[in-house]
Amino acid sequence: MKSIQYDAEGDILSVYFAESERRTQTGVELSDNIILYLDPAAEQPLALILSSYQAMLTAHENSPIVLDGLDQLPPPLQTTILKLLQHEPLRSFLQLLDAPATDLPTGRLPHVFVPAVLQSVAAD
Repeated sequence: MKSIQYDAEGDILSVYFAESERRTQTGVELSDNIILYLDPAAEQPLALILSSYQAMLTAHENSPIVLDGLDQLPPPLQTTILKLLQHEPLRSFLQLLDAPATDLPTGRLPHVFVPAVLQSVAAD
């Protein structure tokens, strides 16, 4: 991992996994508050941006965060992102939960993600 930065004023947590200069990168809005930047050719995550981070942590106490942006992506990109989310380094930051579609709000994917280990960063 390259670096983790928290902007307390903007409540934005940025996690950088690799250098992104001179690389093809795609930004994917996984939810209203989660953006993943990746190199699709290398299938490598470059950065994870969590906006309204403290609000997400508070909301997570009551329910998981649904990645409703994932269903808007082409199937090959969905597959790549789901694979990345199941392995390090992303697995250290987001936990994939499988839930029946009936337990989720209508129109949501049955894949939900929950912040896992970032609370201590916001406290620093």
